[in-house]
Amino acid sequence: MKHEYYIFNDIERNQKRNRSLVYLALGVVLITAIVSMVLIHNAHKQARFNAYVIQGGLRTPIEPITDSREQLRLLTEGHIRQFHELFFSLEPDLNHIRNNIEKRALYMIDNSGKRLYVRLVEKKYFHDVVMNDYRYLIELDSVVVDYSKYPFPFTYYGKQSIEKGKNTTYRNLFSRGFVKETGITANNLNGMKIMDFEVIDNSDVTK
Repeated sequence: MKHEYYIFNDIERNQKRNRSLVYLALGVVLITAIVSMVLIHNAHKQARFNAYVIQGGLRTPIEPITDSREQLRLLTEGHIRQFHELFFSLEPDLNHIRNNIEKRALYMIDNSGKRLYVRLVEKKYFHDVVMNDYRYLIELDSVVVDYSKYPFPFTYYGKQSIEKGKNTTYRNLFSRGFVKETGITANNLNGMKIMDFEVIDNSDVTK
């Protein structure tokens, strides 16, 4: 009986030790998760107080800006400009067009951008650019954003220069929509998204 009592005590001690190890492991996991969340939050908060320039798809930091309104303006207007450049600057190369739009621009906008892209594909718009060896370049005039409302309404004023061999023609490119803040991801480094986008004027410029 005495031997059996020792065995029982050993089993009980082992169970208590195992439970302690389980609780310790759970505690470590919980603490690690909390610390990670705090670090991510602080990093995201710090990123919001810095301005960035998007060059070649890379988010390059410039001087920190402590004025949150100026930082917001730079990010918002930069996001709008970059989207238009990716979506409306076209080379006579379908792979280049698809990469710019499908792999980059469409992550910067809601489904209104995808619907516009699908309509242009169905009309063979990009196919005609390639077949006729056209080259479309964007010339920005101004971006007007109303920061008194949220999501921020914007209007983009610009032109498309269309190179056709030795000749160049121009079209208006006026658009509007809204911009809201989102999380920063690998595919959307600005942490912004365009909503309810529409082109309001893409007519030929007459001299």
